[in-house]
Amino acid sequence: MRLYAGSVLRSPTALLVAATAAAAPLVAGAEEVPAIGRVGTGSADPVLAPHAAAVGPRAFLDTYCVRCHGPEGPRADVRLDAGALGPDPLAALEAGADEDALDAWDWILEQVELEFMPPPGEPEPGAELRAAFVGEVRGALARAQGDPAALPLPRTPLRRLTRAEYEHALRDLFGIEHAASGLPEDAVGHGFDHVGEAQSLSEQDFVRYLDAAERAAERIVGVRRDPARVVRADAAQIRADRSRDDGAWLFSNRTAWGRLSIPRGGVYEVRAEVFAHQAGDEPARARLHFDGGARSDAFDVPFERDAPGVIRAELTAPAGGDVRVGVRFTNDYYLPATEDAPAIDRNLAIRWIEVRGPLDDAPLGAFAAEMAGGEGAGPLRAERALRRGLVELARRVWRDPALVARDVDALLALTERAQPPDERLRAAVAGLLVSPRFLFRAEEGRGPLDARSSRSLTSVETATRLAAFLWQSVPDPALLERASRVDLSRESQAVRCALDMLGDPRSEAFVDSFGAQWLQLRGASLARDGVDGAPGIDRAEAARMLEETHRVLLDSLRERRSLWDLVDGASSVIDAALAERYGVDFPAEAAGADGWARVSLEGTPRRGLLGHASVLVHTSEPGRTSPVLRGKWVLEALLDSAPPPPPPGADSLAPSDETKDLSFREQLELHRADVACAACHQRMDPIGFGLESFGPLGEVRDAVDATGVLPDGRAFDGPLELIAVLREDDRFLDAFVARLATYALGRGLERADRAFLDGVRAGLDPEHPTFERAVLGVVASQTFRRVRVD
Repeated sequence: MRLYAGSVLRSPTALLVAATAAAAPLVAGAEEVPAIGRVGTGSADPVLAPHAAAVGPRAFLDTYCVRCHGPEGPRADVRLDAGALGPDPLAALEAGADEDALDAWDWILEQVELEFMPPPGEPEPGAELRAAFVGEVRGALARAQGDPAALPLPRTPLRRLTRAEYEHALRDLFGIEHAASGLPEDAVGHGFDHVGEAQSLSEQDFVRYLDAAERAAERIVGVRRDPARVVRADAAQIRADRSRDDGAWLFSNRTAWGRLSIPRGGVYEVRAEVFAHQAGDEPARARLHFDGGARSDAFDVPFERDAPGVIRAELTAPAGGDVRVGVRFTNDYYLPATEDAPAIDRNLAIRWIEVRGPLDDAPLGAFAAEMAGGEGAGPLRAERALRRGLVELARRVWRDPALVARDVDALLALTERAQPPDERLRAAVAGLLVSPRFLFRAEEGRGPLDARSSRSLTSVETATRLAAFLWQSVPDPALLERASRVDLSRESQAVRCALDMLGDPRSEAFVDSFGAQWLQLRGASLARDGVDGAPGIDRAEAARMLEETHRVLLDSLRERRSLWDLVDGASSVIDAALAERYGVDFPAEAAGADGWARVSLEGTPRRGLLGHASVLVHTSEPGRTSPVLRGKWVLEALLDSAPPPPPPGADSLAPSDETKDLSFREQLELHRADVACAACHQRMDPIGFGLESFGPLGEVRDAVDATGVLPDGRAFDGPLELIAVLREDDRFLDAFVARLATYALGRGLERADRAFLDGVRAGLDPEHPTFERAVLGVVASQTFRRVRVD
């Protein structure tokens, strides 16, 4: 559900946006309370009741609302007449309102307070009547819903590890990377990919988790004998002096290289099919070797073009992955031509290079070696030692310090048929990783229930929430040990721990995940082909654009910059290529070793996130800007006021004979004339027009119309004036706190969360609100440190 933000929308500048609620019907027969985009623009009509007659909520609704929302063909299927709501609608609200009715009245209140209703062309109630109606409705809502802080704590759905959390968990627990390949994609709910309400686990998904667990266990414990496989590089894939149809040729004492992929370091059979152009008194000779690894002795190569032969050797590769395998020509021979004889030249040709293996037993993984008593130890410990080691491991993986030996009995029983002993260990580790106790975050809490049907999380459960929030992971052994020493469910300890975790490099994963999803840039494809001879954007530059936004958010957190810099900041973190695109000087002397530096944007129209090329390109169509997409992005991402989906048939600007000669701005004006489109577009379009100074590739454009008029009549010209409007109001901070809270809790926000959000918001310094302070405010809250228990 959407939360009504009336408590913080205190000034006329808030008229820029309106929160949108998708709620159930107010009355029987009404299909829905409409989102703003479903409300028509209306028109002047001399028959309307005189607005001066509006006294009290019922009279206000009759005077300004019922003409469009009465019993006869109510617009958007919403009825506000006495037959639907009764003669005293607020008394009925207070007498017994369910969640749907509260949501519906929230919506009505927003429409009136933010002056989206009555629509343009209809009589206006005037400031005093509007304020009086808003005050009465807000008071009735407050009495109907009671104290938000006394409402039951919202339930936190059971959450499964996401792909990223699974990946980071195995890194932090076992030191292995890239463990999540093959896992199912994460569904998105409330804008984020880790919200429990959107998660599921089908039988097919479980099989993929089982496969991932078995692959991870092989890497953790070590595989004694890999199945041998063969990889080959043909002549066209070999780097040599010259490639011909008959092979890759070497004309001097050099090495021809083939690049092949092998699973790990170890012993392999290396083979090559070769022949030579013979000359001199001995045959051509060659060696086989891995780049940086073992070399063979020299082989004679007496073979000719018509009868090539194979040379082979067992060699040790130093590491796995992509490796270079070489054939080195060792005895070049050349005599230049004379008057009496042609030139004599010995050359070597390679038709293919092949690697088969590994042929040796792999060494134990670090964990298995530890359980075996150290590197190079013999057989794994006996059953008793194995059980003791697995209990300790299960405590770490299952995040349960109270685990006792009998909790792993079933796990050991499943492994009894596995032989040799390291196979038992590998099966047990796979079982640990596929267990619900690892894959899911179950929270039970401890202690008595409070008035909100909640109780405190345990110290380990708090550590688990903190790890998911700030590291996208699970508690590592150090964090679990800390949770055993101090009670992290206490506010002071939780905040102190969160501060330490924010200083850890792993917190960059939080900034990347939260920032990319909040700003709708996760998975964004910014590469563009050139249009009409204009340059496009290649993948490298697209990656730089996304990197700028990531670095700015990371700086905001770690340098404790004001959150308002994300709206109107006059500097950014860019490299030389982006500086050239932005038309600013790049201080090469101030750049870090990676070539990035903080650069002033003064003298340009760029400010904050709205000047980032990543945002501007993402919100453009190929080859042209899109005021609609840009305005919609500002409402959704920066103001948490997403317009609803357009009604069927109203989501395009398909050209027609009527519109083919119109400018895009004129086409949008015609689009807004449709009552089904007007209310949404009168919010989105002006904002998007204010960003027309930026082209579809994020470049600055001159001589364009970047004017806009907001629904309350205020006009602006260009991005700097638009950003000044956004900066006047505090809605951005409210929206930021709400999105951060949603991310931290892994669930959608509810009415009972209002006191929590107000508390986090009140904890921000009005003069210098920071990302870090918002994070710590969330962690310090009872909502974050308690769990609903039913």
